Amino acid sequence: MRIDAAVRAGHLPAQDTALAATALLGALHEALVGPLAPANLDDPIKLRDAVQTVTLLALRAVGVMDARARGLVVQATTPAKALVGA
Repeated sequence: MRIDAAVRAGHLPAQDTALAATALLGALHEALVGPLAPANLDDPIKLRDAVQTVTLLALRAVGVMDARARGLVVQATTPAKALVGA
């Protein structure tokens, strides 16, 4: 697991990495594709904003507090393939 490797390397604080990964997967699913996901994610701009917001949430949840400053979350376009028939 990448979270486990990041903890071992000292890039993230010590944590239960299996539980963190499970919690993140649940949060990502509910926020982007589950029944609680916003209805307007077919709009590419809204989708990009939602993905960036959830990405920041996930990074902060595992201990990365300055994700934007470190360039981990960037202003990028969503690949067209992800928007069509996803």
